[in-house]
Amino acid sequence: MKGENRDKPGKQHIMKLFLFHIMEGLCMKKPFKYAISLISIIALAGTLLVGCSGGNNKNANEEAVLNIATVNNNDMVIMEEMTSEFTAKTGIKVNYTVLSENEIRSKITQDVGLGGGQYDLFTIGAQDSAVYLNNGWTEPLDGLLNGMSEEDKKNYDLEDVFPVVRDSLSSESKGLGALPFYAETTLLFYNKEIFEAKNLTMPANPTWEQVYELAVAAQDKDKGIAGIALRGLPGSGQNMFIFSSIANAFGAQYYDMDWKATFNTPEMKNAIEFYKKILADAGQAGPTSTGYTEALNLMSTGKAAMWYDASVSAGTLANSKDSLVTGKIGYAMAPLQVKQDATNTIGGWGIAINASSKKKEAAFQFLTWATSKEYINLVGEKKGWESTPSGTRVSTYDNENYKKASDFADITKEAILKVDFFNPSMNKTPYTGNSIPNMAEYSSWGEQIAQLLASYLVGQKNIEAVLEEGQKILTDVAVAGEYAK
Repeated sequence: MKGENRDKPGKQHIMKLFLFHIMEGLCMKKPFKYAISLISIIALAGTLLVGCSGGNNKNANEEAVLNIATVNNNDMVIMEEMTSEFTAKTGIKVNYTVLSENEIRSKITQDVGLGGGQYDLFTIGAQDSAVYLNNGWTEPLDGLLNGMSEEDKKNYDLEDVFPVVRDSLSSESKGLGALPFYAETTLLFYNKEIFEAKNLTMPANPTWEQVYELAVAAQDKDKGIAGIALRGLPGSGQNMFIFSSIANAFGAQYYDMDWKATFNTPEMKNAIEFYKKILADAGQAGPTSTGYTEALNLMSTGKAAMWYDASVSAGTLANSKDSLVTGKIGYAMAPLQVKQDATNTIGGWGIAINASSKKKEAAFQFLTWATSKEYINLVGEKKGWESTPSGTRVSTYDNENYKKASDFADITKEAILKVDFFNPSMNKTPYTGNSIPNMAEYSSWGEQIAQLLASYLVGQKNIEAVLEEGQKILTDVAVAGEYAK
């Protein structure tokens, strides 16, 4: 069941969500220096009640300068470095604004919701693409793609993009809302040197209980080596990305098919308690301060025997000048538990065109360049094939240069092909999106659940309080969004 078939929230609810992001952004700044009256915010947000128009494109390319907001990670750094090649080819200059993963969603929501057009393009998470497109915040891409010349269509080769990746960036009613820059599933990484020294064997398809046993056995507290590193930093795109995958494996989900919250259930209780147990008994110190970057650093410096996270990290572990584990990393599928298949996620970052951009023609040129086979080959030749954007195209995984440079290529392709985007949990759900539910409200309630999990990890809340509060949060979302009947 595709997510867009669900009951959708009305415009009043979308405005509430938008106002949340505006206030969230303001609260990050000094209160008096940056104060804006609520009346002004409501006046600006009123555009949401009359519809979010894409604006006209009369002034497209009037200035050959594009502004793009990107998330701060290694692949995007490489894209910025490679952009001089695009400028030399087209004459179009590109300015970058680089934001953290937690910050970018709030900043982009503010910009597109106001119709300000500060950014012509921006990177967008797979879970956000359909929501933004359905709200008129991003430019529909099907018409632009269909309008390409036959030669350009052949060169771009949209059919080469993995179907599940296209699905993850699409709205059922409006088609593609973004093109994939890189896509990722989740893999279990392990340090083969540590495993050999401890005489441990990693199963090809481990369960979470097996992972727990291996983590306890592999840790070395005297040397400061954690048995496993897992994200614990609270955030809708941080601990929730990993925890939700664990929850799916344990048979838990956030809503049933009637949009009744299912947080206070035995399955969710088991998942949350296991999450705390594995971190407490074999995880890194200070888990609630460990996000993606911190966990990557632990694994890349040999301070973690295992790490469960995004498959795109494999290239960094293999190639980064800061990696001390090059050639030492093994890979396994996402751990199973009650759910016995496809517990891995599909995610990553696409690039979308702001519906308010006045330079859509130039933006589309950049978009199709940055997500093309040409770009992948350029990065392979300039930066090394293990550094190319992964997870998006079948041809990348058929490329002998990439396969030789990337010992993770085959298992990544296998994992991507296993993903069931439309059925993330063991039982049917009214939402899609694997570890991050494809809901307009997720960035709000995901933050609240993330904080509950962090409070539980550090002992500030007990399991009963977490389950009760989480149930109320999700119930309130379903009622306010008019999902529940």
